[in-house]
Amino acid sequence: MVNPDSLDFIGIEAGGQAAKIDVIGSVISIIGETISTYAAVLAIEEEKNERDKEPNNEALLNELREMRKQIQYLTNEIQSLKKNQDRDSPWRL
Repeated sequence: MVNPDSLDFIGIEAGGQAAKIDVIGSVISIIGETISTYAAVLAIEEEKNERDKEPNNEALLNELREMRKQIQYLTNEIQSLKKNQDRDSPWRL
């Protein structure tokens, strides 16, 4: 902790109590700004880590495209089976 009496080397006389308090306030302000800057850096790093955890959009798009192909294939197979069933039905006129 800063002792106001240890600031005499700056050339402040005993009557300059306000100046000593101003210097102490400035030191405290600098410490506060340093803590604030550190908190901002931590927040940026946390956001970056969250983005890294998010799934890759390109991979998701590829997976959806593959699923769409599979669904289309299955739909075509069902339609083909229906046509074959209708053609081979004994109740067909």
